[in-house]
Amino acid sequence: MWHLGRPMLHGVGCLGGVCGACPISIRLPNQMAPKTALACQTLVAEGAEMAFLPGDASKKEIAPLPAETPNQNTLFQYYPETRRCVACGACTSICPQGIDVMASVREAMNGKLAETADRFVDCVMCGLCAAVCDVKVRPHRVGLYTRRLIGAFQENEATQLKKRIEEIGSGHYKEQWAALMEEAVH
Repeated sequence: MWHLGRPMLHGVGCLGGVCGACPISIRLPNQMAPKTALACQTLVAEGAEMAFLPGDASKKEIAPLPAETPNQNTLFQYYPETRRCVACGACTSICPQGIDVMASVREAMNGKLAETADRFVDCVMCGLCAAVCDVKVRPHRVGLYTRRLIGAFQENEATQLKKRIEEIGSGHYKEQWAALMEEAVH
């Protein structure tokens, strides 16, 4: 794409499906309707028709994290346009990652921020969901913000790490450690 002069609008281009810079519409000869995908993850096929799709080109500042535990009003404070969602499903149908974007936005509107954050784990921020939204919701940004909120306020304990530290402290790995150190000397 770079050699053809394709501008990289969302970053430098990861070539691995994580930057969202290369959304396309592709239709194979035996398909009636085109589907969306990321060009970097799509194999070239004989007779395929492909077009690059514009993502969300709008600019918006990064919403700050609140001082108190977030709720749905926190979301609406920075993304009030989310209330305009009419549940048309266009965002879900165009997502190249297969995320149920519409359901995620509806969950966020109902204050289910953790569920929304979980659904957007695979989002690559290509912005196609925003590009097709007639009421100008930016679902990818809503998803990213809920992920930031949950990450900042999540109170999950690292139980596996705690267990491993206790095992080390009790001498559980003493013999294995000694064997490794002996190997390192020789």
